[in-house]
Amino acid sequence: MPTIDAGASGASTVSSGISLIKTIIGAGLLSMPLAFSTDGIAIGIVIILLAALTSGYGLFLQAYTSKYVPLGHATFFNLCSVSYPTLSVVFDIAIAIQCFGCALSYLVLIGDISPTFVTYVPYVDPVNYRTFWILVSTLICVPLSFLKNLDNLKYTSILGLVAILYMSLLVIGHFLTNDIPNEYKGDITYFPPTISGIFSTFSIIVFAFTGHQNMFSIINEAKDKSLSNISKLINFAIILSSIFFIIVGLAGYLTFGDKVTGNVILSYPQAWYNNLGRFSIVFMVIFSFPLMIHPARISVNNIYYFISVNVFDHQIVDDDDDIIIATISNENTSLLPNVDSQESQIASKKSNVVPLPHKTFLVITTALLLLGYGLAISITSFAFVLAIVGATGSTAISFILPGLFGFKLIGSESQNPTLKEIILKQLSLALTIWGIAVMLLCLYTTIFLSQV
Repeated sequence: MPTIDAGASGASTVSSGISLIKTIIGAGLLSMPLAFSTDGIAIGIVIILLAALTSGYGLFLQAYTSKYVPLGHATFFNLCSVSYPTLSVVFDIAIAIQCFGCALSYLVLIGDISPTFVTYVPYVDPVNYRTFWILVSTLICVPLSFLKNLDNLKYTSILGLVAILYMSLLVIGHFLTNDIPNEYKGDITYFPPTISGIFSTFSIIVFAFTGHQNMFSIINEAKDKSLSNISKLINFAIILSSIFFIIVGLAGYLTFGDKVTGNVILSYPQAWYNNLGRFSIVFMVIFSFPLMIHPARISVNNIYYFISVNVFDHQIVDDDDDIIIATISNENTSLLPNVDSQESQIASKKSNVVPLPHKTFLVITTALLLLGYGLAISITSFAFVLAIVGATGSTAISFILPGLFGFKLIGSESQNPTLKEIILKQLSLALTIWGIAVMLLCLYTTIFLSQV
């Protein structure tokens, strides 16, 4: 196991934790009350805990299997290259679409919500308010999107977490004070009224825990890359997220009952503190936007690299020393003790270290921003398309890919895997099967139940 220099550069555990928590706890938090209205209190809590367990194990597998690629270069593309080489570019396409779709949804949310608390803008026609606020967001989103490392976003992530905390306290405060008129309230159940109701909101809970798109970047940038440290980080983030989801979900549901809407903050009557909550939504998604652009950019670069090398046979030159970075092999990058890289069958395979030259970085980032803002202004409703993207992209990066990595790589460095490794491999296979089942269920719900 490589030693970690205490003075080595890298993100601190606190900084890494903030990035992961902010990635997980997003706009999905505000839809938790709706999930409880269809699942009931008891089943709703069970599904949240199940989603937390499976998502947490997916994050753990990302940390565990990152030792099979060069240190500091863990990506979905690189793990696919040493485990399922023919699928690497396919999964990167899915990741790019999923992350870009989330970023796009944030821009649409900014345009939809901002006019609800800023009802007048001088010299702007009300019909153009939505476009105006989307363009205003560029003042913050664009500069942050050009930051190369997640660690550079730690302070904006803190601000985003403050906004999430305020919205959570707002929902809990209304529940405790019981100040919502009775005409806004509906019935409360402990068990789901219908089975189809569970299916209709199942994806809300499952996808709420998606933070896997940034997990490899967090591992790469961490000062302490040991598995024990990363595991503690994952456990803390999953437990804290679960607590937030359950408390806010229950508080919102117990306040409005089955009359709760998809975004609980928009259910409250006009008041300055409620308008501040609406502003907090916009504030939160503005600082979440670059967290989605970051992994989308990495995946697009991986796709570009794959096409350049394998289709056009081009050579990619690194900015730093003007040499071509192709492959690195036989490098001990273990996060685990007692792993001999020279005896490892997998470590002997070549792992791509995909370069990202500064010019390419600028071009990809600019293209993503132009495309994102262009679509956000022109598209007013794409919930159906976004649901399809979430059902495929989110399940791929949260369950299917980590499960496949774990099943293929864990214990591969030994002819006689330990009992622990055998158990982890089987659990990895179970996670993959779970991911496929979730994908099919969510696609069925989106395509068929939404038409009913």
